[in-house]
Amino acid sequence: MKKLFLPALVLLMFACQIGAPPATDTPPPSPTVVQPTTPPEPSPQPTEVPVIPKDISINVTGEEELVFDWTTDRCEPDHIPDIATRAFRDADGMVQLWIGHYVNYRMIGPDLNNLESDCTVLMNSDYDPDPSQFNDSEWLAALYTEDGETIYAIMHNEYRGDTHTATRPGQCPSGDRLTCLDTSVTMAISTDGGDSFYDILEPPNHMVATMPYVFNDEGVPSGLRQPSNIIKGPDDYFYVFTNISDYPVFPGDFPPQWVCAMRTDDLSDPSSWRFWNGEDFTGQFVNPYVEELGPSTPKCAPLAVEQLTGGIQESIVYSSTLERYVMVGFTNPPTGGTNLGYYYSLSEDLIHWTPRELILELPGTYTVEDNSKDLFYAYPTLLDPDSQSLNFDTVDDQFYLYITRFNQGITLDRDLVRFPLELTVTDYPAPEPWLFDTDGDLEGWFPYVHLEDFAVQDGSLSMRSTGEDPHMGSPLLTVVAVQNSKITIEMKVSPGEQSEGQLFFITDSDGEWGEAKSVFFPVIADGEFHTYELDMSTIEGWQGIVTQIRLDPLYTPDSVIEIDSIVFVN
Repeated sequence: MKKLFLPALVLLMFACQIGAPPATDTPPPSPTVVQPTTPPEPSPQPTEVPVIPKDISINVTGEEELVFDWTTDRCEPDHIPDIATRAFRDADGMVQLWIGHYVNYRMIGPDLNNLESDCTVLMNSDYDPDPSQFNDSEWLAALYTEDGETIYAIMHNEYRGDTHTATRPGQCPSGDRLTCLDTSVTMAISTDGGDSFYDILEPPNHMVATMPYVFNDEGVPSGLRQPSNIIKGPDDYFYVFTNISDYPVFPGDFPPQWVCAMRTDDLSDPSSWRFWNGEDFTGQFVNPYVEELGPSTPKCAPLAVEQLTGGIQESIVYSSTLERYVMVGFTNPPTGGTNLGYYYSLSEDLIHWTPRELILELPGTYTVEDNSKDLFYAYPTLLDPDSQSLNFDTVDDQFYLYITRFNQGITLDRDLVRFPLELTVTDYPAPEPWLFDTDGDLEGWFPYVHLEDFAVQDGSLSMRSTGEDPHMGSPLLTVVAVQNSKITIEMKVSPGEQSEGQLFFITDSDGEWGEAKSVFFPVIADGEFHTYELDMSTIEGWQGIVTQIRLDPLYTPDSVIEIDSIVFVN
């Protein structure tokens, strides 16, 4: 697959040339954008941003393993893994693994660990020179079956205007591949268990998604590209995520890129897909060759730009351990910079995504010194050989990152390899409650300032405030924030002026005390015990590992305070 890759502030130039498909050489893939440029406005975003708990990690546990060796397994030179691989289990119980290009092949065997290359061409591209047909070079990009016999396929379609100048004289006078490239999403189907595929409807009615304008032979590489696998969501809709590359607002700027989410409840109908418009899935793709469209025509809204950039969309699975979806892609770290690699993000609803976390750093197309000859990687997929799903869209604690390895730069010499991964959930013990039921045992608590007579006696921690800002500190902690979202304090204050208390905290990633990491609560000063329940989940910084808390029980001097208990609540 050929796709523009745009690191921030770096102009990337493609040095390769290619003739009309089928070709004897293939230009470099262009892994998705590592840092998005400005998406279209308005771009409404989900307001809630979940976080990846610090007790969750996905790590590489072993050496790279070879799955498809182009040197020995290929059936022809163009038999290459040129898109993220997919797998499914057919009606005979055999596992099929896709080696996708504009000529599509498969590997087949009893399981993902024992596969052999099959030289049957499953689907060839039509190379239609008419861009309005959405039927030029097509990659089988996503597969889904519910019976192993009928397989629905999402396709990545590239209209290569520079390869059709013989039949369309005057088109693409520059002869440049990228300025004459338009991408879209189409659909195919197999009714024989994956032995062959054909367009699900006669072109152009097999079109699923395109941008709302016609092909421009002197523009930028634009469109929807590199779809994820198809996955069923919590609402029983079928979801696909793609990268979008659009025209820049100002000539000469980088084309903006982002992740587009779309869904359908009917895989047999290409026109039934609806895109996320920033609020719901009511956006409808339109055919710009059929309908008159203007500049205000709605486009698929950017999804979770800060978390996904434009690059985390190539593969998605459901983790039974986490009870969350896991999506991966090639991008940069959340802090920016050039530390590029393969990152993952989590979601419970496929709309709200966690900040991305690194799985593995590998060289990419534009992180190597010379991508015409240096080794690099692209097109990640998560697959679990133990998955009971026909579509291998679930994982347990051990699974694999499948990825294409370019052995000699942008040449055809590329293999499919995999890295073993392990999902680790660290079991931090639940924090013990502070009950203060042993005389003389402060249980690690200590006074900071403006507190005297600080002692445990008669089943409570008692003290007297001597100033307007008394506060006390806990012992050092290892508390998983998301697992302990509330704190209860049972406290009595001598009769007097009504006041308020405040609880502060610090974490493993932010060790500075401050108002932003605190919560206020009203204090009843009537000489009776009251239980105060503090909801810490409402505070943005309540994430990761909480390493200490500080309690300011009230803000009035000359008060007697008794604390019966302080408890973290899951």
